[in-house]
Amino acid sequence: MRIRHSIRRGLWLLPLSLLPSLSTPGLAANDASASSECTAPNDWFSSRFPHTPFPDGNQFPDVSKVSNCDFHQWAYQMFLWLSRPASDAQGAPLNFQTLASPKALFPKDGHSPKDKAYPGRGEDEQPDIHVRVAKSQNTADHVDIFQAGPGAGVLVDQGGNVVYYTGLLNREFWDFVKEKRLYDLSALTSVSPMLDFPVNSLELKLSWRIAAILGDDGQPQQVFIPSASDYFHTEEQTVPVVKVVDGKITDNTKQKQEMRVQLALIGMHVVGVVKDHPEFIWATFEHQANAPDCSAVPSGGASPVGDLAWSLYTPESPLAVQNQFDVNNPLTAVSVCRQVPFGGGDPQNIDNIKSLNASVASQLGDSVWANYQLVGAQWTTGSGAIPGPNGFLPLDAEAQSQFRGSHNLANTTMETFTQDANCFACHNAGVHTVTVDDSGQIVPAKHLNLSHFIVNYQAWLQAQQNEQ
Repeated sequence: MRIRHSIRRGLWLLPLSLLPSLSTPGLAANDASASSECTAPNDWFSSRFPHTPFPDGNQFPDVSKVSNCDFHQWAYQMFLWLSRPASDAQGAPLNFQTLASPKALFPKDGHSPKDKAYPGRGEDEQPDIHVRVAKSQNTADHVDIFQAGPGAGVLVDQGGNVVYYTGLLNREFWDFVKEKRLYDLSALTSVSPMLDFPVNSLELKLSWRIAAILGDDGQPQQVFIPSASDYFHTEEQTVPVVKVVDGKITDNTKQKQEMRVQLALIGMHVVGVVKDHPEFIWATFEHQANAPDCSAVPSGGASPVGDLAWSLYTPESPLAVQNQFDVNNPLTAVSVCRQVPFGGGDPQNIDNIKSLNASVASQLGDSVWANYQLVGAQWTTGSGAIPGPNGFLPLDAEAQSQFRGSHNLANTTMETFTQDANCFACHNAGVHTVTVDDSGQIVPAKHLNLSHFIVNYQAWLQAQQNEQ
């Protein structure tokens, strides 16, 4: 696997007229109006290895002393650590590139991974990259883990290409699953509903758009983002060719094809457990050129929203057509805007995010990683406040008092069509109904259901058992 990641010539070298204004979009590169003291410590930007230190969740402040800023700082430090080289060797992979694919831990072929060493794939083996269908509060399709499949609500970028996704998990997550034998259906169904993931468990979801289609010689045959590696983290990967079959988008045809492409990273969910917060901190990051705020989109669409070459927003398109999937034309580009900048929350929450984004950007200089911004983060009061019905914190108005941070958090590349919900609407400890092929599988309530890697795999195992 050839991996390329630029560390120079960031978006900041574009003319200032091409940068989003402070109100368009919400992900402002530098907001001088932010009065918060939430900033990035200098030791995050050391020139010596390990560059940014890993944010150990065991060192997280106690519940009685923790502040809103602490959660956002944990998220940003983790993002920076993930984007730094895993060693001081020349050409070393970035930390996130060393993490495991969920399919290595939860194999679809039914073979036990108990003897498989982390990360469960070869050094030159790329992670699983797939297309993703729309999310629902009531169902979670098992193809979110393993492969793309038929379904509506697929995100198509402004180049006319579907957006691809990667799921990753770290060693703490891997070791916990193996120790508890959670790859086995009997273990999953008998586990205590109160069992939590250990501190420092981490799972990621990354979103990518095609920057260029490459030929057999590795040279670009069709370019969608000129000089993409100047403005995005890019990788050369093999992805499934997506087609419309019987009116539905799929890459699971009998004539399955793949193509070599240059991918540009446009989003990342960073989800991890820290001390006293087994519900995970749910943080998300986006590239600044993804989409504007909906509040900046004119109702008539007569005027453009800035001069930026948006990845997901159609220039001069009206507000009424935003975030809509055309079921009759599945491969039509979807115009996207951000419904709730920074995920909302109280003014201090928003000020902290703005201040931290500005602080990080000022210290990253011309790195391409300065083009990515914290959208927001969500968590609960901690100390056992686990979201979900059936004996756990319910998802109703009363429970909102237990939620903290960005209450209406969404990533425009991953929750495009469900921006009116928050992370805990889908990721909670309650009962889950999971669609596996044509069968609906009921996964009983338990804390581990916070991870859809666990929920979806249990549903898939149940469906396989029912067929036997």
